[in-house]
Amino acid sequence: MSDSSARSRAPIRFTAAVHRGLRESAFLALGVIAIVLFAALASYSRDDRGYSSTGDSSVIHNRVGPIGAWLADVLFFLFGWPAYLFPFMLALWCWALLRHRGRDEGGSRANTAVRVGGVLLVLAASCGLATLHWDAGQLRQSAGGVCLLYTSRCV
Repeated sequence: MSDSSARSRAPIRFTAAVHRGLRESAFLALGVIAIVLFAALASYSRDDRGYSSTGDSSVIHNRVGPIGAWLADVLFFLFGWPAYLFPFMLALWCWALLRHRGRDEGGSRANTAVRVGGVLLVLAASCGLATLHWDAGQLRQSAGGVCLLYTSRCV
């Protein structure tokens, strides 16, 4: 009886083929998302309808369409020019998936927390530096987005 209960509590492991297939699927999905996100950010237009405005024309100029216009507007509104870091980070994640293809790494929660904290720190620092050093150009807010707009004016 103790053998059957121990077997029922044992974690279910994927085979190597299933694990490889899931990794390749994640690589393809993240790669496509990174490319589409970059295309949406690169074809941003102030005239498109989006999160922060209703737009000046009925024609959508964004190559991804209305969803791409809205997504680009949200990212540029919140983060400014450092919004281009998001497709770059997704591409790095894809590269890491390919690089660790044969290894089975069991990452700890502390390791994941440090990595997420590092990404947030880089994003906040890049927004602050963009606000200090770049012109907003066609963006509605500052070059660092709305997140740091009000704090930079108070200093």
